[in-house]
Amino acid sequence: MSDIKALFFDIDHTLFSHSQNCVPPAVWKTLVELKEKGMKLFIATGRQYEDMKTLPVDWSLFDGFVTLNGAVNLDKDLDTISSFPITGKARENACRLFDECRIPFVVVERNRMYANFYDDGVYETQKQFGTPLLPPVGKTTDEDIFQLIFFIDRDREGIIANALEGCVLSRWNDSAVDATSPLAGKDRGVKALLDRFGYGDDNCIVFGDGGNDIPMLRAFSNSVAMGNARDEVREAASFVTSHIDEDGILNALRHFGVIS
Repeated sequence: MSDIKALFFDIDHTLFSHSQNCVPPAVWKTLVELKEKGMKLFIATGRQYEDMKTLPVDWSLFDGFVTLNGAVNLDKDLDTISSFPITGKARENACRLFDECRIPFVVVERNRMYANFYDDGVYETQKQFGTPLLPPVGKTTDEDIFQLIFFIDRDREGIIANALEGCVLSRWNDSAVDATSPLAGKDRGVKALLDRFGYGDDNCIVFGDGGNDIPMLRAFSNSVAMGNARDEVREAASFVTSHIDEDGILNALRHFGVIS
C-alpha cells in the first residue's frame, strides 16, 4: 500500500518476543530496511520510556513514542508532544489507596515509578514481561501521576473502577490492569504523532496484542492483532496475523503490501 508512511508497534508480545528475549531478527532487519526507505517507525506501549530501556532494543531506530497508554507522547528527541496526568478526585483517591489499600500497585510519574508493596502474584506477573526488577517501594509525591498499575484480577477490578471514576482501565494481563486519564489512550497518542508529521489516519498501520491496544486497533482502518492476542483484541483489528514467533509482523506487512 503506497500510502502507508508510518508503522506503530506495541512492545510486549507484539514487537518484542519474550520467548526469544529480542525483537525477532528478521523483523528487526526489515524495520531497518523500511526506515532506510523513508518509513517512519513508532512505538505505542503501556510502558514508561525509562522502563523500555530495560529491554535489549536500540530505541534510536524509532521516530517517536506513545508511552503509558498515550498518557505521555514523545518525539524522537524525547520532547513531550502531549501528556495527560491523572487529576482531581481520581488522583486524591489514588493517593489514599496507596496508603490504605491492600492491593499492590505502582505509581508512574514522568521519570519515576514506585509501589506501595508487592506480593508473590506481582513477581509472577512481571516475569512474563522480562522485567523481574520492579520499581522500589516508596511514597507518593507532588509530581504528576500519569499511570497506575494495579496487580489485581478481573473479578476484583470493580474496586479500582469505583475509586478511580473517570479514569480509563486497560487490562494487559489477567493479573494486572492500568489506569490512566480519560484524555489518554493509545489511539490519541498515535493521532498526536501522525499530526506532528502531517500524516492522516490512513497513512499508518498499528500493531498490538493486549487489551490496552483495543482503542488503537479500533480507531485505525489498518490495524493488526497478533496471532497470540486474546479474542477480544482480535475482534478489534482489521487483520489478524500469525503469532509473534511465527513471523506475525512480517506476514502483516506482506498483507498490507508494505513488503513483498
